[in-house]
Amino acid sequence: MHLANKFINANLEFLARFLKSFVTKLFPICCFFACSLLGQAVPDSNSSGLTPFEKAELRRLLDLDFLDLSRTPIRGVLGYEQEHWKNPASVHVIRPKDISLNGHVLMVDAFRNVAGIFTTRGVGYDDFVTMRNFSGSATEKFLTMVDGREVLQIMGGTINWTTEDVPLAILDRVEIIRGPGASIWGTNSVSGVVNVVTKHAAQTQGDSVRLIIENDGTFLGEYVHGGQISDDTFYRFWVRDQEYSEGKLISGMDARDDGYARKAGFRFDKELGSNLDLTIAGGFATRRVDHVLDLSYRLFYINNDIANPYGLTPGTPAIIPIGLLPDPTLLNGTNWSPFAVSGDYSTIGGYPRYQNYEEMPQDGSHLRAKLSGITDNDLEWSVAGYAELYDTSLGHIGHSWEREEFDLDFRANRPWGEKNHIAFGLAAKHLSLDVQENVTPPWNFLTFDTIPGTQTLTSATPASNIPIIDYHYQSNPTKFDRVTGFVQNSTDINEKLSLSLGAKFEDSDLSGSSVQPGARISYLLDEGNILWGAYSRAYRQASLVEQYTKVSYARFYDPTNSVWVNQSFAGNPSLRDETMDAYELGWRTRPSDKLLIELSLYHYSTEDAVFSGPPVYTTSDVKTTGGELTFDYRASHSWHLQGGYSYSKGKKDGVKQDDFPESMANLSSHLKLRDDLTFIQSLYYTGDRTIPSAYNPIPIDDYLRLDLGFVWQAKENWEIGLFGRDLLDPGHAENMYNDLDVEPGSVERTFLLSITKKF
Repeated sequence: MHLANKFINANLEFLARFLKSFVTKLFPICCFFACSLLGQAVPDSNSSGLTPFEKAELRRLLDLDFLDLSRTPIRGVLGYEQEHWKNPASVHVIRPKDISLNGHVLMVDAFRNVAGIFTTRGVGYDDFVTMRNFSGSATEKFLTMVDGREVLQIMGGTINWTTEDVPLAILDRVEIIRGPGASIWGTNSVSGVVNVVTKHAAQTQGDSVRLIIENDGTFLGEYVHGGQISDDTFYRFWVRDQEYSEGKLISGMDARDDGYARKAGFRFDKELGSNLDLTIAGGFATRRVDHVLDLSYRLFYINNDIANPYGLTPGTPAIIPIGLLPDPTLLNGTNWSPFAVSGDYSTIGGYPRYQNYEEMPQDGSHLRAKLSGITDNDLEWSVAGYAELYDTSLGHIGHSWEREEFDLDFRANRPWGEKNHIAFGLAAKHLSLDVQENVTPPWNFLTFDTIPGTQTLTSATPASNIPIIDYHYQSNPTKFDRVTGFVQNSTDINEKLSLSLGAKFEDSDLSGSSVQPGARISYLLDEGNILWGAYSRAYRQASLVEQYTKVSYARFYDPTNSVWVNQSFAGNPSLRDETMDAYELGWRTRPSDKLLIELSLYHYSTEDAVFSGPPVYTTSDVKTTGGELTFDYRASHSWHLQGGYSYSKGKKDGVKQDDFPESMANLSSHLKLRDDLTFIQSLYYTGDRTIPSAYNPIPIDDYLRLDLGFVWQAKENWEIGLFGRDLLDPGHAENMYNDLDVEPGSVERTFLLSITKKF
């Protein structure tokens, strides 16, 4: 009750602030609901070209109540597929239509519609995802699986959402499990799990083409072909090309983050017997980016009488992007004395702005084979082998990595008696890195010809060859092995009460041995209400960057000793695993066949959570408390409304955590104006926050995003969509790489055309 009261009081305070700040933005919200309500009076059109049978079938599908929809099987947190309705966890399922109808380009864009998920875009085209107010140094502290393979990068602890995305035509669903699921999924599933499932090859027969064009020059094209070899053998292959344009920094300067990502893949499915199936899948991806880190053309100041954009106190060390000063053109190789009113200035960074993005290739390929079946005693089992080769050459930081990974995974589950269902599994992973230093010419810092008195910007030769990121491959580990095993049993104590107990054991070269237990209990009040509670202990391994790298991020003039100084901070090899104890309460209700509501409350207690900042990566004890309220309302066959609100408050070592918005909300409306025409309206509210950085934290005001769109589902399997995104704001900052004081990128208003054809 204490947790619930705190949650209610916090939300009342938020509501007052929210309404006050919302007055100036009230008109679009009124329009939002007015259009939806007026649309209810618009009759269905008979001009869609559908046959009476097709219209009846479409209406039947749209009128499905939540009892039917909730029977969709998902893996969730029990180790075997279960009806969504009964899964004792906060699980949100994203379907392909949730992506296409909302004008999302990639599946990660749809995460904005999930309560408790904070999705931001920083420098470059990459997205950064945080779940339930638990992030860190540009790391994503949850586990992501794509058809059973982990895609978290061990070097940086991040996920490349661009290269891991799949064509919409082959996507079956994305299960987002908020909260730890370590007893099943294992290490790094600290704040949650994202489980991406693709379709069986038999479900993608024929051809499909999808094209997306944005007004800023971004383009995505994908083609999928599926065929049948025999009655029990199916295949598909696909290709994708994504071209993204040069963006803007918040100062207005070019971000130079243009590039491309090109992918291809295949899948082969064969039924070897009545209860035995073989799947072989693979693919490759290649990506080129102009740059990732923009460390050049900025000032490090000691004393400054000029009004700076961050409102810092003169005399306080800070880094200011030159683009935010009055006239940045005066600083490009010319005298800039008008700005040196007083104090000592110097530049940081160097030349990361390579005009040739071939300097930064990222290439990877993978192959996966899976054998699965069901025995006569209802044992459902699978054995999967996985291999991946990944090569990245980060020329702007002076390093390249070649990664080899091999995995073997066995999973099984079966009913045990009349009231038990047991799930268990074993897995082994081998990973090796080949690190090459100084793959490009030595890093050159921008400095002055002499001391800052001359104030002439030039290129200076460093004292030594210093890459931005230095991983000492001679002394630090480059080969890693991990063995895991889990067992979990779910028991129906009676018709209403169920209990699940399980644990996962891991032994890793990085962090030693650990046991991650979990317990869940659920109570079915009636056919329309279910309650659940959960406890879980989860661990996260620090990335190699956090443990072993040295980062050189600045060079400034020391007037006391008349020398130039390289600034750097280093990884911390003594970092221990982050340890989280998580508690959660949930309630899912279906008051009618058209409305589904879910409420979840949680509390996390984390020891040794990794955060960054010069001179080393540091750890903190973190307490996180929050909750989420979501609803899904199908008012009629022509109107679908869904949304959510989340509140989360965290403390690091007893100090309020402000790098995550306390309050977020989303609201989406799908209104069918005709059988073949849908009007889409989406609102996203994000509370204010502060982006931490090495010297000067950057405040980000709360913002409201409005997306509008029309989708025409024409005959002959055509779907054409026109969307406008961020219509209320011409540009705002969302994120940056906080370790290196990279200037935030500007998320700008865009217009998008989407065309899909199936034949």
